[in-house]
Amino acid sequence: MPGFLVGHATHPDWRAALALAGAQIEARRAAHEQGGAGPLTLGFAYFTDHYAPHAQALLGELRLRWPGVAWVGSVGVGVCASGVEYIDEPALALMLCPLRADCFETFSGVSPLALAFTTR
Repeated sequence: MPGFLVGHATHPDWRAALALAGAQIEARRAAHEQGGAGPLTLGFAYFTDHYAPHAQALLGELRLRWPGVAWVGSVGVGVCASGVEYIDEPALALMLCPLRADCFETFSGVSPLALAFTTR
């Protein structure tokens, strides 16, 4: 199983938190690429309800920063990452991994699962 690149941060402004978490990920990216793990293809974005009104903008920024990465995630009253818990404060945690594109599929009401994955 390929390793995840992880970044997390808290800040009143979601853009600043994303910049801080993104810097953590990018700091590890060179070693990841030298290790031959392959391109980053799947990302997980977990953020607290403080950022929920900005979810669409946050997703748009994630797609700009890491093109070609499919994103999934959730919103809650807290997120945990690397030995820290952010409870009832504005925070986010990001995880990116290099899974082969044929190993996963994301879906939503707009983009349902492909027929190959549905029950018969």
